[in-house]
Amino acid sequence: MGNGSSKIVYVVGHTNPDTDSVCSAIGYAHFKNLTDKRFLFTPARAGKINEETAFILNRFSVPVPSELESLSATVNDLSLKRPIAANARDSIQSLAVRMRDMGVRSLPVVDDAGRLAGMVGLKDIARHYMDSVGFSDITESPINLDILIKTLDGHVVSNAGRTEYLSGRVHTAAMQKGTILNKVRTGDIVIIGDQQDILLDLVRMGCSAAIVTDGLPIAQEVAVAAHAGGTVLISSPHTAFATVQLMTMSEPVVGIMARNVSQVGPYTPISELRKKVLESDYRSAVVVDSDNRLIGFVTRTDLLAPVRKRAILVDHNEISQAVDGIEEAEILEIIDHHRVGDISTVAPIYVYNDPVGSTCTVVANLMFLHQVQIPAEIAGVLLSGILSDTLILTLSTTTDKDRLAAERLAEAAGVSIKEYGKELLNESINVKNKTASELIAADFKEFIIAGRKLGISQMMVLDCEQIDLLEKDLLDELERLRVTNGYSLAALLITNPLIATYERVLLKGETWIVEKAFDVKVEEGTCTLPRVMSRKKDFIPAIGLALSMAGPGGA
Repeated sequence: MGNGSSKIVYVVGHTNPDTDSVCSAIGYAHFKNLTDKRFLFTPARAGKINEETAFILNRFSVPVPSELESLSATVNDLSLKRPIAANARDSIQSLAVRMRDMGVRSLPVVDDAGRLAGMVGLKDIARHYMDSVGFSDITESPINLDILIKTLDGHVVSNAGRTEYLSGRVHTAAMQKGTILNKVRTGDIVIIGDQQDILLDLVRMGCSAAIVTDGLPIAQEVAVAAHAGGTVLISSPHTAFATVQLMTMSEPVVGIMARNVSQVGPYTPISELRKKVLESDYRSAVVVDSDNRLIGFVTRTDLLAPVRKRAILVDHNEISQAVDGIEEAEILEIIDHHRVGDISTVAPIYVYNDPVGSTCTVVANLMFLHQVQIPAEIAGVLLSGILSDTLILTLSTTTDKDRLAAERLAEAAGVSIKEYGKELLNESINVKNKTASELIAADFKEFIIAGRKLGISQMMVLDCEQIDLLEKDLLDELERLRVTNGYSLAALLITNPLIATYERVLLKGETWIVEKAFDVKVEEGTCTLPRVMSRKKDFIPAIGLALSMAGPGGA
């Protein structure tokens, strides 16, 4: 467990992933797998993909990346060996020998089906040994005959009744004949040495079992009597004292194990695992699957080295936009085209941040630079990311690098930018049968600027009348998001690519920020900006400038 996952590097974009985020993750993971054989680079997504992205992946027959809910390390990220366990039916003696030979202080206990039954440690064995002082009765805890013979390294001389378990009071015949005969009752067990006359009388009296010590010979007359009366007759090679000791250690492990065990699953966070290990009496935790089968065993030693997932971030570099647990992960690289955010790393890493229209352009140019072959399907998704993020190469963020990359990718994908662009645009601007919540969430990002928390969404429409009909619902949803998440401002930028001369904005919260940034008047939660806005290049920088000029007090 964990050996495979320790080699995985997740290539993941921001939460509420847009097309550029998903497509750049797919493209960069492909590039890294060709150029870096140390790890397995896996594209991932930090949320549900939108309809446009789903169309693109289906169009080019590319699998949807798996969703990554958190980058927090889990039990599955540990490099754990196959666990060694005791069986609940094992003898305490065999357990003690095994633990001594392995040099361990505790072991999980499983049943015959491999399901977790409990935990046992050296302290449990020691406690049992101390409790067995004055060992004289096994009525409440019968001993399996097969286990006893194995523990004693002895053999059965007679077992006519096919007895499986020994039970009853236990006596050691270290006294005069009259005394021992008066003490023993029918059904008792006797440990005896070279005292054939006493042994014969005990068998005839109906003792359930007799264990002859020191490997001494047993008279034929005694064996015949034992067979006739159903007494189990056993030969032990050990002294009487050692035989008693080993007999106490012949009880099954289930009798001394702890049933209240600290257990975790493969996806339990390491932080929770550490807590369980520290709180456990055995300073360990057992890993089980959904069927309670043992799959791992974690001790404090396994947690000495730091355990972290590895990740490459694409299309973002801000904690507010990153997948959960980003602070716990080892970030290897950042590939982006946005402003520099607030993510920090312990060690130096590779950062490629190019102010172009799309992260897919950055990825494509790296592929061109390294002269790697780009399959048609990878070229298709990278082209789609560029066209989506630049509004078919029309936004103010579009650069010559984007245009050149798009041309080369279109050729590799076997599509026309013009024709495919129209196809993509039609899929991107479908607002029918969608709720206000769905429309805003489709391309929503969170920003922290000058100490204020902002939530900004962006969408495209072809029919402005549809937005007029939905305006109240959209404003209500913006207000709900603002209150729920504590935003100073929640805004929705609405672009009509057929009328690329202005931008309509719906707002809730501190609307003065937009008024100051763009010298406009917000009325009833809406205003019009004089040109089409790129969220990262035009809208957010202007907001940041307005806030910095306003100072801590705001308006």
